[in-house]
Amino acid sequence: MTSPADDSVDLYLSDIHNFFQTPEVDPFLGENIEASGIDQLIDTMNSRPDSRKIRRIVIHLPEATIEPALQGRVRTAITNYCDAQIRLDVQKTREIWLEGRRALKIGLVFWAICLSLSLLFEEVIFTRHALGRLFGEGFIIAGWVGLWRPAELLLYDWRPFAREKKRYEEIKAMEVTIVPRAAGAGPTAL
Repeated sequence: MTSPADDSVDLYLSDIHNFFQTPEVDPFLGENIEASGIDQLIDTMNSRPDSRKIRRIVIHLPEATIEPALQGRVRTAITNYCDAQIRLDVQKTREIWLEGRRALKIGLVFWAICLSLSLLFEEVIFTRHALGRLFGEGFIIAGWVGLWRPAELLLYDWRPFAREKKRYEEIKAMEVTIVPRAAGAGPTAL
């Protein structure tokens, strides 16, 4: 999949539509590609450190399917697809932040109630009693557990969408080259 130049990725496709759509697996053809070209590209990008960026996509297609205007159409299709995915990732990130802020409000109210109950049980109802300590600590723990989901949303859940958005922005900036696929070339020839 990665070329010797190490800044490009070679994708061996039977049809240009397989760049965006997962091809049907046909054992009679001898190919066992289970992901679309874009998914293969993103998997390759995710497996590399950021210092080794991919700058070029080389799409190998059967020579009979290559037409003069294909490269321009593919470039436009990639831009349109990436723009749509970026909008979706921005929307998902926004939704997570909104949900996180709502959950934080609820969590803080719940934490304050639990803290109050903890103090009530430990200092008023069961003063200097083991049962007061048990209930007091239990309410404190319950209050912190109530803050777990808001913290998860605001600290972690948005990150996959931000990473995916960055990937699509990188793909939009890549050079695209379409070349004829040599007979027997590709992942199955290995």
